[in-house]
Amino acid sequence: MLGSLKFIKVGLFALFIAISDVFANSYILENKNQILDKTAGFMNILSSEVFEKTGVSIYVVALDSLNNKPIKEVESYYLQNLKSPYVVLFFVKNDKKIDIITDDKSNEMFDKNSVYWDYIVPLIPKKDEEINIQSVSAFLLNGFVDIADNIASFYDVSLEHGYLKRDFVVQSGVRLVLYIMLFVLLVLFVYVYLRKK
Repeated sequence: MLGSLKFIKVGLFALFIAISDVFANSYILENKNQILDKTAGFMNILSSEVFEKTGVSIYVVALDSLNNKPIKEVESYYLQNLKSPYVVLFFVKNDKKIDIITDDKSNEMFDKNSVYWDYIVPLIPKKDEEINIQSVSAFLLNGFVDIADNIASFYDVSLEHGYLKRDFVVQSGVRLVLYIMLFVLLVLFVYVYLRKK
């Protein structure tokens, strides 16, 4: 009886240590009901892998509003204890702000404008009422994964949880084939039209 009680205490202590370690290594600095739990969990897994392989930390801050504070003040609050190199994907729903914050070391690893315009903006809904937890999770995750892939490429490592770059090659190839087919159809249409006259 005493042996099993001691075993249970040791097991609970180990569980407590494991849980506190998981929360201590969270790369989601703040999530005010903007990102789905599954998305946040995947972001933590991917961030851990990127940090393990490159030493770069990728964080996310997803807020509902700035509460009438300047954005730089709020950003600096979250940045004050981060160790370099780091990247922070910063989102504020009501103020319609998305920022990709880098330090000097991580700034040269990827193009922030490319991530923003190619991977985040295309997934942002046009209407404000369509911006919900699912859409926010989607466009932040898309940008987040591209940041992780770019950092991995910079360090020439592969990520188990990242996107495969060959998907981009396949996507570009399919797009090229579709454009060629569209061009051929247009030429045929013009040929048939001119031939009738």
